Amino acid sequence: MAHYAEVEIGHQFGPLENFGDCVGKHDEVADDGRYRLTYTVYAKLPRDQHIAAARKLRTALKEHGVEITDFTERPDKPEVIMYARHPREKFFVVADTVKPPNTLRLEVSTPCFLPPGAKQQKF
Repeated sequence: MAHYAEVEIGHQFGPLENFGDCVGKHDEVADDGRYRLTYTVYAKLPRDQHIAAARKLRTALKEHGVEITDFTERPDKPEVIMYARHPREKFFVVADTVKPPNTLRLEVSTPCFLPPGAKQQKF
């Protein structure tokens, strides 16, 4: 994502990896080791460049079959918020202006994964 947005990552607050439980339709949590991953990086970028960077990323994601579900530009602030998802691979993407000032967040959340060799628990 950083490549397509033409930004450098390595901000003081990341990268961050968050492995979480997979929660089923009826709020059940399996004991078979499946997990989801949210991976977040931050780019230090002047705030007035966030919208242009997000537009570049949006174009590249669309070319890779990712659906943009929300894209909000607020030029008066300036800030941007973009949400996207891949319909087949089921991952989610966020790119948005966050604090502290001049910080652009790039985040990917995966669907649930089952570790190799694990037997999937049935509900």
